[in-house]
Amino acid sequence: MAHPFFKGLLFGSIVGGVSALLATPRSGKENRDLALSYIEDTTLLVEDVSNSIHSLKGAVTELSTEGLALLNEFTEEMTESVEEFTLQNEPRMRRIEEKATKLTADLEEFSELMPDLEELATKE
Repeated sequence: MAHPFFKGLLFGSIVGGVSALLATPRSGKENRDLALSYIEDTTLLVEDVSNSIHSLKGAVTELSTEGLALLNEFTEEMTESVEEFTLQNEPRMRRIEEKATKLTADLEEFSELMPDLEELATKE
């Protein structure tokens, strides 16, 4: 879509320039000097835009590379942190499981004794 626009812009510039040259009251030498100056200015502007685009491409490439490196570094650090957390807390988790198992066994034993305690309470 932009490509036809720039063709039209270039064509319009050329047609406008030629019609201005033909309709101007200046001499041919003055017109040539003005045209040459305009062409030089336009060339410099196009070079500036080209350099800016090249710089932008380089910046985007560098940003992409740095972003990917940071993402990889972050992923590695998070993986290490999770592994370290798991290793540090594994003994604690094992102890919690052992305590929960013992508590469950004690509750079962208590519930088995409960009928005997109820009988004792009713006898008194």
